[in-house]
Amino acid sequence: MLTEQTLRELAALESPDVPILSLYLDVDPRRLTKDHYRLNLRHLLERVKEEIAREDLEAAQRFVEREYDGSGRGLALFSAQARGIWRAFVLAVPTPNLAFAGRKPSVFPLARLWDAYGRFLVALVDKTHVRLLFYQMGVLQESLELHGEPIKRHKQGGWGAEKLQRHEDEVAYRNLKEAAELTAAFCARHQPRYLLLGGADPTVVEFREQLPRPWRERIAGTVPGDRMSEEGEIREAALRVLQQVEREREFALVDATITAAAKGANGVMNLDDTLGAAAEGRVHVLLVADGFHAPAYRCTGCGFLTAIRRETCPFCGAAFETLPDAVDWLIATVLENGGQVEIVEGHPRLQEVGVAALLRY
Repeated sequence: MLTEQTLRELAALESPDVPILSLYLDVDPRRLTKDHYRLNLRHLLERVKEEIAREDLEAAQRFVEREYDGSGRGLALFSAQARGIWRAFVLAVPTPNLAFAGRKPSVFPLARLWDAYGRFLVALVDKTHVRLLFYQMGVLQESLELHGEPIKRHKQGGWGAEKLQRHEDEVAYRNLKEAAELTAAFCARHQPRYLLLGGADPTVVEFREQLPRPWRERIAGTVPGDRMSEEGEIREAALRVLQQVEREREFALVDATITAAAKGANGVMNLDDTLGAAAEGRVHVLLVADGFHAPAYRCTGCGFLTAIRRETCPFCGAAFETLPDAVDWLIATVLENGGQVEIVEGHPRLQEVGVAALLRY
């Protein structure tokens, strides 16, 4: 099970003489067959084969093709066999396809997944019950249910009906107040980053208002269903909501970069300018359109980088070498310099330019 402690331990690993393979693989069975994700694996390993030891490439391939049991949506593998380093994580949350080579494992993509899906709580409420489900990286860790005071149904009319209705409303209010108190205590124990609510709209609104402000501010949205729904259905609905939250956050970053670039401030919006900023260590957040790949060219003399093919360097006159995939170089460079990387799907403007970046200065 992936935890914050696991992330810290991974971040502390280092192999100064043998590069560590960091591999992230999408294996979501709802969209991909075994043949499909195994083909993606081969493409990823092909891109790092010149930097990674053969035994590490074989270890990753062996795990995916022979040892992985098909139970997850994503895999995160870290290998430097010569240094005794091997970590394999089967993830229950959506995972991008990425491969890196470096003296330290590339844990930022895993940290981003932890930020998005690491700890979330689903609260399903009605007027008499609340059902709480706490998840860590998409895996149910603990559930709790509170049964409140029953609400009696009545058929009388007139003044008696009004009195009974007031009593019913009072009972419902007390039940929701108890449910909110239980939820707050449950949250204090588990510290979820996000809360998701489910149930009939009026009840959910009233329950939300009963929650203490610190937890109310962590509500990310609502899920369809109620406390009687199957746990698997609840989990799938919650993950869809959190994916949308992530998508909105990523789009906001792209929009902020577009604005910054248009003002000539701390943003760039094309491959050539992003390469230059990354080479200078200025990239704070690298934004890559999902599926974008392009070559780049590096001067063998002074190291000048460009997305435009040239015969000789305009600065020192030396020849250029080809970087087959500029995106791989960008991601590795930005992560090594302490920056962030976001793989963004579906943003029209980013798809046009391929890559963009928010800059430190």
